[in-house]
Amino acid sequence: MLQLRNLLVMTMAAALLALLSGCTVDPMERLSEDIKSQSKETRAAAVLQLANLHDDRAIESLIEVLEGDDELCDMAGVALVKKGREVDEPDPKKPNPVIDEVAKTLNNAHLPEQFRGRAAWVLGEIGDRRAIPALQTGQGAKIGEKPAAVVREMSKESLEKLGFFADGRPLDIQLGALKGTLGVLPEAPPLASG
Repeated sequence: MLQLRNLLVMTMAAALLALLSGCTVDPMERLSEDIKSQSKETRAAAVLQLANLHDDRAIESLIEVLEGDDELCDMAGVALVKKGREVDEPDPKKPNPVIDEVAKTLNNAHLPEQFRGRAAWVLGEIGDRRAIPALQTGQGAKIGEKPAAVVREMSKESLEKLGFFADGRPLDIQLGALKGTLGVLPEAPPLASG
């Protein structure tokens, strides 16, 4: 019993020392919980913080919102555009982790069409031609045996943004508009109706 008490006292002392010495709690722990909150405002604040956080783990949390939060899917999409544009990898032969993860969402036939369509939009808005193979696959997307019209149309529009077709298309969010720490994310446009 005395050993347990001593262990508890030492643990509390170590935690207090860490706090006093300036050590902080990992923000991803709190944000990972916040994006699962019942409160839309709490989740939205977490998405904004994840968009501004310089931590690769934020991508996974934003993907989670993109794939399953009807209310904040679009906001997570804009946050992922920001993250994808921030990748400091000019070599097109090296992967962009945001593109790789969003491409998985786009081509996941088990996800609802609106999430997959938003993923196609994200890939085009990042403006990185490494997204072309995933978008080409998205052009053949299906729901069961039927064509996934929204996914196909958003994939086509994104390929146009990337200059894949002769007819180009401008980005919805200008390059440079998502640089730095943002206090608010711009709204994503509505998805194509297919």
